[in-house]
Amino acid sequence: MPSRPTPREIKQLLGPLLSAERRKRIAQVLKKRTRYVTLVLDDLYHQHNMSAVVRSCEAFGFQDLHVIEVDNKFLPSHGVAMGAQQWITIFRHGSASGCIAALKQMGYKVFAADPPEKALVTKEKTAITIHELDLKAGPVAIVLGKELDGLDNTIRSLCHGVVYIPMEGFTESLNVSVTAALFLYHLRQQLKNLKEKIWGLPSEYKDEIEALWYLRSVKKGEKILKELLERKSSPKVQNLK
Repeated sequence: MPSRPTPREIKQLLGPLLSAERRKRIAQVLKKRTRYVTLVLDDLYHQHNMSAVVRSCEAFGFQDLHVIEVDNKFLPSHGVAMGAQQWITIFRHGSASGCIAALKQMGYKVFAADPPEKALVTKEKTAITIHELDLKAGPVAIVLGKELDGLDNTIRSLCHGVVYIPMEGFTESLNVSVTAALFLYHLRQQLKNLKEKIWGLPSEYKDEIEALWYLRSVKKGEKILKELLERKSSPKVQNLK
């Protein structure tokens, strides 16, 4: 069975099938992509919220999204997400402890996102506002709890700290997808204060993502790529006369 083509081979084969404008757009979006900041969604069950978060991640240029699936499968709606799920990378975890351990191994400082009234009474954890998150200290992951229930104490205890969005009204919490969008927008603005070499995608990962976007930009891309690879590897038949 032939090995999977390298990102370079995929781009060489499929590049001619894309317009110059499309290749330029892919390069522009890729340049702004980051995994320096990521979100973690804990077992969401509302499909609209799943989809809205995916759309916000893609729109603000965050490549990775981590989801914890215990009781609920993460299945964003194509209609609400508007196809955004095909442009980001979704990592699926079977447990909160496994997810957070993996993020820590990757170098992330992990924060549990809580409503203010919970964050300010959290014991043994430092609670800071969204404005106090310091991206200069290193990569950050924000864990958002499930609808209604929020985060449980077990997840909170695994995180480095707690972060919250200050509220000025009677309302004590926000919808999870709105909370996600606020965090993403605010942290995107913070990234502007850091050099691109700090938050930009690593070159190897960037090559993989670019090749994947080429593939997904071509209708029936997998099928066409397979045909092009077979044509490339098949020996030329000489006509004997």
